[in-house]
Amino acid sequence: MHDIFLQNLLKTFIAIDPLSLIPLFAVMTSSLDRKKLIKLSFLVFVISLSVLTFFLIFGNKFLIFMGVSIYSFQIIGGIFLLFISFEMVFEKRTNRKQSMSDEILDDNSIKSMAVFPISIPLIAGPSVITLSVLISENLSLSFNSFYTQFLPTLIILLITSMMILFSAYILKILSKTIITVIQKIFGNRLIIN
Repeated sequence: MHDIFLQNLLKTFIAIDPLSLIPLFAVMTSSLDRKKLIKLSFLVFVISLSVLTFFLIFGNKFLIFMGVSIYSFQIIGGIFLLFISFEMVFEKRTNRKQSMSDEILDDNSIKSMAVFPISIPLIAGPSVITLSVLISENLSLSFNSFYTQFLPTLIILLITSMMILFSAYILKILSKTIITVIQKIFGNRLIIN
């Protein structure tokens, strides 16, 4: 049970990739005061959790309704996650996320920023939605299902929301060496101003 929890926690962390989002969060939230930043962080958490919980609960049922077996979806999901990994290694994902953040810098609405692009697609993007459907197999109303399937997503979303709050401070604290190490581990190029 603990092994499945840790596997799902790691998979969710890699799929959301909150470390690569720190520079984007810092750029997007640079003009917000503390109160608006807390509101944004809370809204992003609630929206992302709602989307991923929906796919965790109903994703498998939707596949059954469409006549797609979970095994076929696992193969396609694996290929999709392999493609995401390829993009991470060659820094294509970070460039795409950076261009998205540049487009919304002029929008001052906290609610619209929380929904798009932060919650969807930066946090609850296609890879995380695919993962939610894949780990929702045999979902039941039990402590075991909550612990192994829902709790990992909840924890990573809490961490990601905290990164929204403290992204500017995290960037100031990290040295160039640590940033380089993170880049090599996660295959991302962190953009620091």
